[in-house]
Amino acid sequence: MANAKGRTKKVPRNNDLNVTSMMDMFTIILVFLLKSFSSEGSLLTNADNLVLPNSVSKKKPQEVNLQLAVTNEMVLVDNQPVIPTEDVRKIPADDPDPSPPKLIEKLKACYAMEEEMVRLGAINQVQGKIVIQVDKNIDFDVLFKIMNTCGKVGYNNMNFAVMERDQG
Repeated sequence: MANAKGRTKKVPRNNDLNVTSMMDMFTIILVFLLKSFSSEGSLLTNADNLVLPNSVSKKKPQEVNLQLAVTNEMVLVDNQPVIPTEDVRKIPADDPDPSPPKLIEKLKACYAMEEEMVRLGAINQVQGKIVIQVDKNIDFDVLFKIMNTCGKVGYNNMNFAVMERDQG
């Protein structure tokens, strides 16, 4: 479309999206995500309202199969509430089998899933590994009942999650 003087007419453009601004926004989001990503990674997710005890241990968990958390309010298995902690406290200390039935049921279901994974060939053997996160203010009586239940079901390889403390 040349006019008499040899110039072309400017064709109006449709400026719906500004790609430069979008690219800037995506770059900022990418940089934020890269900065917040931990190169070491966190294998455990802390349960809400849980204060872990401090330790000078430097051992890091290799692999996490099952997580059990005991807060002041609830006992959670893989971040799913199972039984109120108060119900565990109410089990008499002189009970010959101080294991909460709801927790036994949940742990047996998890153990059965591990056995099914062995049958399907996803893992070589049932390892019976469990990581226990216990609030530092929980009584030993409650911890003993939880540990007894884990051992009874077959989770005999117990590790405890703690917060790393400097030795200074």
